[in-house]
Amino acid sequence: MLRTDVRYLKGIGPARSRQLARLGIENIYDLLLHVPRDYQDRRIITPICDLVPGEEVSVSGTVISSVYLKSRNGKSRLESIVRDNTGELKLTFFHFSYIAGKLKPGARIIGSGRIEFFGGISIVHPELIFLDEPGSDTRLVLPLYPLTAGLTQGIMRKLLETVLSEYCSAVPALLPAEALHTMGFLNRSEVIRKVHFPDDPEEGSRARSALALEELFVHQSLLNYVRTLASKRTGIEMIPPDGSLADFVSSLPYSLTGAQNSVLEIIAADLRRNVPMRRLLQGDVGSGKTVVAAAACIICCRSGYQAVLVAPTEVLASQHYRTVSSMLEPAGIRCGLLTGGTKALDRRDLLESLLNCTLDVLIGTHAVFEESVVIPEMGLCIIDEQHKFGVQQREKLLSGREPSPHFMLMSATPIPRTLAMTFYGDLDISVLDEMPPGRGNTTTRVMNRDSRSFVYEFLQNRIHNGEQAYIIYPLREASEEMDLKDATSSYEILKRGPLGHFGIGLLTGAMNPEKKLEVTGKFLSGEISILVSTTVVEVGLDVPGATVMVVTHAERFGLSQLHQLRGRIGRGGSDSWCFLMKSSDCGADGAKRLAVLDSTDDGFRIAEQDLRLRGPGEVAGTRQHGIPAFRIASLIDDSDLLEKAASMAAESNSWESLKDEYELRFRGLDILEL
Repeated sequence: MLRTDVRYLKGIGPARSRQLARLGIENIYDLLLHVPRDYQDRRIITPICDLVPGEEVSVSGTVISSVYLKSRNGKSRLESIVRDNTGELKLTFFHFSYIAGKLKPGARIIGSGRIEFFGGISIVHPELIFLDEPGSDTRLVLPLYPLTAGLTQGIMRKLLETVLSEYCSAVPALLPAEALHTMGFLNRSEVIRKVHFPDDPEEGSRARSALALEELFVHQSLLNYVRTLASKRTGIEMIPPDGSLADFVSSLPYSLTGAQNSVLEIIAADLRRNVPMRRLLQGDVGSGKTVVAAAACIICCRSGYQAVLVAPTEVLASQHYRTVSSMLEPAGIRCGLLTGGTKALDRRDLLESLLNCTLDVLIGTHAVFEESVVIPEMGLCIIDEQHKFGVQQREKLLSGREPSPHFMLMSATPIPRTLAMTFYGDLDISVLDEMPPGRGNTTTRVMNRDSRSFVYEFLQNRIHNGEQAYIIYPLREASEEMDLKDATSSYEILKRGPLGHFGIGLLTGAMNPEKKLEVTGKFLSGEISILVSTTVVEVGLDVPGATVMVVTHAERFGLSQLHQLRGRIGRGGSDSWCFLMKSSDCGADGAKRLAVLDSTDDGFRIAEQDLRLRGPGEVAGTRQHGIPAFRIASLIDDSDLLEKAASMAAESNSWESLKDEYELRFRGLDILEL
């Protein structure tokens, strides 16, 4: 019954069903879970003398007059004057046929709505309770729902009344009974009734928390099931010759940080087990994740297996190839690079080397997922910036292999704990929370458009000193819809100006792989001093001479994205400068966001702020990959419930009974291996 299309409900036709669809409401269950965003408490009465425009209030008084008026355009309206013992208030109605006969002098009412200044203090189209009218809706606590064009609070309330009376008793139990009892409810039906029509707002808030807990419980049960499945797979025990890891570490031209050593110990222990490792390695920009990945490859290859390192872009894959091969090949570990731009002859030789196991480490883009790429002895798979890939892509690489390869994700986008538990709850998580010494200080400054000449002069001076710079734009090409500067047009202008003498390159995501590698190679070698780009440089470029970054229309970027971009400079030990150029229409909210970057370089703190401002899907970059959109739970406000849900899921092992609920609530399963 709960899957019944809302079109078949009484009073809902095609137009209304389309309106509901815009709110994500397609069936009866969706409607039951469309919880109020707030409640209107009509028990709290505000004296008319205390009314302030913009506030949502309830007033109680007596109608003293009602008159019909016409505006200049000929439209009629009804204006009623209500009086309490402190003053008078005007109620205005533009559609009044349903109400005019009731608003007679002497009628006692409670009116609720937003105070406006409409020819005086007024409420336009208030919700009314007629205190002396038998059968009037006298509920004093009313739900306020998220709406869309064509729907009103009254329509939504009537729909919910109908659905609750006919279907609420059919909802299945989800949470253990004791969990509901501790929150003050007898059963789930009561929770759903009370979230929509509570006796007081506090009861409604408790009901919302109960529904948020069950939603998180359902999702955490899936992740617990995936973790349990993985733990039952047979892994590969990797026991390299004594001293392999120590020899690699001692060969490095620098010492590892304490955090790197600690994480390496954990990874080495994981690889020794006959249960496949499933680990997320998080670390801020420049914290040294790549050398940890290279060390894991040493353990794998010295144990007789092949390793794969996957990156989302040709630029990042090529960067990894340069860095990792320079570490591993002196130790006799053979590395290869495979991207969409790899020439056919090179690709054939590479695939042959993989097949006969003369290639130890394959580094590449999504091209490594293709069926023609056979890695017979794959023992370790590492995916960098995993949020750029779908869950299905990563599982495709691992599925069907027995014993199962070890698996590690890396992310330079710091992920708040609540997000990590939600998106990666089936994985163990390690954090590199210590930065290697030798990086210069990065100064971040938020600048107005009228400061452009200062920034341009500063940039020229740094380039004259032999340093390099990035200039970042939000768009690749000019757009008629948005009045924004774009990378391509700006590149054409800059290369004809004084800076053109120092060499300027253009890098965008639309360029073919060969062109991208050509441009980045010239920037890396110093042949060009300025790289004009879109966010394609967010990850993957490690240019020691780059000390200046200018981001135009900076308010158009997410905070975590700006932090990633900022991490591209100062990598050679010199001090660096990041200028965030805000537009004239940036606004107070945009300026407040940018001020966060001005105040801290802590990626996790920045990610927390980004989560609050933009929401989880945008921050983790996962919206396009089927990460479930929670209807009720908030990953910002319900972190305590998330911890509780994870604990309950681990104790109950009830996934099989929740599978239908997951599909109904989240529109299907998003973990391929199920």
